[in-house]
Formats: sequence, structure tokens, C-alpha cells
Amino acid sequence: MGMFDQIKAAQNMMKNMSPEQIKEMMEQAKESQKMLEDMIQKSVEKAIKERDLISRADAEKMIEKKIGK
Repeated sequence: MGMFDQIKAAQNMMKNMSPEQIKEMMEQAKESQKMLEDMIQKSVEKAIKERDLISRADAEKMIEKKIGK
């Protein structure tokens, strides 16, 4: 299903919903998005650690330390 089809389906679904139901659905969507962001962040941190990479923050600290000398 393409993005436009998903938008159209969501619009059709929301036609029969009360404002309270729409507000609740939006809250659930925000919670789901936050959970996904947390999952992605944890996965990235795990990959950095497992592959012995450096993070952006680590790189910035190293650059600042080098420039500061």
C-alpha cells in the first residue's frame, strides 16, 4: 500500500471517529513513535559498541581536544 493509499485509508477511518477518539489515537501514535525512537537509539548504541566504533559525541570531543592544544 502506497503512502497516498495509507493517507486516504486513515482519512476514511477518521470520518466516523469522535474528536476524543481522534485525540486518543494521536496520543497512541505519539507513544508508538517514542518507543520506536528509543528502540532505534538503543540499536545504534549497541552497533557502535559491538563494532568498536566511535559516536559523533566522541569524535567532537577528540576534535575539540586536538584543537585546544
